[in-house]
Amino acid sequence: MLVSMTGFGIGHFEDNSVIIDVELKSFNSRYFELNTRSFDLSGESEYKIRTFLKNKLKRGSINLSVKIDSKDQLKLNKHKLESILKSYKVIEKEYGLELNYSHLLKNNDMMSFRTLPKSVESKVLKAVKLATDQVLDMRAKEGMSIEKEFMKYISIAKKDLKKIESIYIKLVNKKVNSKKTSESKIEELERLDVTEEIDRTNSHFNQILLSVKSKDLSGKKISFILQEINRESNTILSKFLDKNIAKHAISLKMQAEKLREQVSNIL
Repeated sequence: MLVSMTGFGIGHFEDNSVIIDVELKSFNSRYFELNTRSFDLSGESEYKIRTFLKNKLKRGSINLSVKIDSKDQLKLNKHKLESILKSYKVIEKEYGLELNYSHLLKNNDMMSFRTLPKSVESKVLKAVKLATDQVLDMRAKEGMSIEKEFMKYISIAKKDLKKIESIYIKLVNKKVNSKKTSESKIEELERLDVTEEIDRTNSHFNQILLSVKSKDLSGKKISFILQEINRESNTILSKFLDKNIAKHAISLKMQAEKLREQVSNIL
């Protein structure tokens, strides 16, 4: 089955000491890329989270945001606060001004966060797992939608192939049965034979159908097969036996291009 690279999930963990909210977003990318916005995690914990996400999500540009509320995490920058207070007192004394101190604690530089203890980091991982499950669920649902589009485009393409084959056979039979057709004309028709291209293209589409149903689906593999289909379509077009053949060959290329656009969205 097809699996999309696009997904979104949230994870929440709460106990007596901490509240953790995780937001996870997944976008299309050729590789696994993790971008984090979170509290300071130890190198070991960050590695565990990265490894977990890579194993689960495989590929994609992943944005991870972690918000933690805990009584023990806020740390006052006393040195900076004392320095600013001294400056304020000088200003008040020399200029006779009354300054408002309430905004100081809203300053991000005034409050910092300690590195999380391992007990909290394990809870972060639990929230990350919850968010990941939602991302995987959304990826699967998106994949089902993409799969329907895949089937539609492949069905149209296979009909185009049948039309091309039918038109070509009628064209050959007409020429062969005509008394005015010279032997050289028949030889020319044989050189312009498109049955091999039709057979190969049908085989390529069948490979894609098998891949879609396979658990080991690879978007890269499908991309390669679509390149081959495009090559066969160009060969049919270059022979240009008939305007109707050309019309269906162009439609064939269009379906392959639509499939290629969808492939960029799958894992």
